[in-house]
Amino acid sequence: MPVLLAAGEPAPLAMNDIQVVGSHNSFKAQISSAVMARLRAMEPKLADGLDYHHLSLTEQLEAGIRQFELDIFADPDGGRYADPAGEAWAREAGEVTGFDRAAMLAPGYKVLHIPDVDYLSTCATLALCLTEIDGWSRSHPDHLPIMITLNAADMPSGRPGITDPLPLDNPALLDALDAEVRAALPAGRLITPDEVRGTAASLRDAVRDNGWPALDATRGRIYLVLDVRDAVSDAYRASHPALAGRAMFGWYPDGQPESMLQIVQDPLADGAQIRRWVAGGTIVRTRTDANAVEARSGDHTKAQAAMDSGAQAVSTDYYPGAPDPLGAGFTISLPDGAMARCSLVRVPQGCKLKP
Repeated sequence: MPVLLAAGEPAPLAMNDIQVVGSHNSFKAQISSAVMARLRAMEPKLADGLDYHHLSLTEQLEAGIRQFELDIFADPDGGRYADPAGEAWAREAGEVTGFDRAAMLAPGYKVLHIPDVDYLSTCATLALCLTEIDGWSRSHPDHLPIMITLNAADMPSGRPGITDPLPLDNPALLDALDAEVRAALPAGRLITPDEVRGTAASLRDAVRDNGWPALDATRGRIYLVLDVRDAVSDAYRASHPALAGRAMFGWYPDGQPESMLQIVQDPLADGAQIRRWVAGGTIVRTRTDANAVEARSGDHTKAQAAMDSGAQAVSTDYYPGAPDPLGAGFTISLPDGAMARCSLVRVPQGCKLKP
């Protein structure tokens, strides 16, 4: 963490010294009334948990969001998710959803939550999502670094009528994923494992010996974290020791050479561990709410635990200005309405940040 220099001034901040508000399932558009009615009849608990949605990515960035989560589905031939069951239900009810079928027919990674039922996205493909974020970023070159987690539920859900995803423990699909990321975020725009690792043997060694890059060197830039099951994480680093040549960081068990980023779902249960990780240099993303439970009860306990943990990204469905389909008036921000500050675990004295 920052130390005092000879003149008594703190050392420059590093990219892991900050804490920002992020969004969960950042792409998620509102489920149509017809689909929601069917979900409530079949699985009311699931319907309650899905009753939220988001502004466009650009609008979220304007609101101060600096961490996104995108759910990705491999579709190398195109069309795998082009005819969701829910879209037929919506059309039967006379609803116009804005479903981007043309984008879904094209080859490449798709962005949606649950095939066939929660399939509407403000940006239907990974390329569209990343291009939108990059466009805003280029227009605001001094912004804090943007973290994007890519989550892949790449195994069958077991629910009838839900299209099965393609498993991602496939080198060709992972190479294609890297290629899509690099096409949208060319050299210089992307903070990569190679840049952070430098000449060290591993990412872990680099961060522990030299720290993360300076915050000023990462302003106006973007980094991605692959949030997947272990078999996919292992396939991603196979033939890429220490993630050499890879476009994204990964989520690996503590102590492994690539394990300097962690994703933690519950800061109430794991707050002490998060604080230890953050103090030791690890970047952590955690959540302030889930499945609309806290919004319905007006409970900020989890949000407070997330902020107190020092986690660099605290992710919510209810940032200021977010849609409020429940009419709950539930909002998450950092103290005094801030969307970014220094992590108080990393910089106990606090700081002033330009977002």
